[in-house]
Amino acid sequence: MKGIARIPLFLALGVSAWLLAQTPAGSFDDRTDVGNPALKGSAEYNPATGEYRLTGAGANIWANSDQFCFLWRKLSGNVRMQATVRFIGTGKIAHRKAGLMLRKSLEGGSPYVDVVVHGSGLTSLQFREKQDEITREFQFPVNAAARLALEHRGNLYTVWLANEGAPFEKAGSIEGRIDGDVYAGLFICSHDAETLETAVFSDVLIEPLGEARGAKK
Repeated sequence: MKGIARIPLFLALGVSAWLLAQTPAGSFDDRTDVGNPALKGSAEYNPATGEYRLTGAGANIWANSDQFCFLWRKLSGNVRMQATVRFIGTGKIAHRKAGLMLRKSLEGGSPYVDVVVHGSGLTSLQFREKQDEITREFQFPVNAAARLALEHRGNLYTVWLANEGAPFEKAGSIEGRIDGDVYAGLFICSHDAETLETAVFSDVLIEPLGEARGAKK
């Protein structure tokens, strides 16, 4: 896989009547604690605003295997996802992570591609090319991008980033392939097996892609 890079910052949002999602509503099929973290996560959905509140633990999404909370939908072919992301609270670990992911399976060592914003503000594209191999990363010169988009088209995975209220700009791409169906969705990882963290995802879009086009503005 080969990489590229560049781009921008932050956000605000409201909370109202949340519904605990035993079977997540909205755009998703289910929620899974990938890698079997000791502390189990949860997903809540606000049908009035279309927002998702995701809580989870997990040691990390890194190295040869991952632990995190994943709200997913199973898809095939080209796909685009986008969302505005906000962490709740100051957090225990600076490298808590939240973002968008495409994943081959729900196993800890599955191949995947994601776009992630860390609690520290670091924004990056992470990927694992083959089962149980190491994670690789491209870091973007951005501090806490509020709006994230991840697009898969053929052999190309592209990240788009934006400040709140600003149009998306292309931040980087990698070449590679995850064949067959994928699990596409939202995730949070506390980066600490003994801690739960929460993020809110708004303006969520997940859809199959037709002909070539960029992220929506």
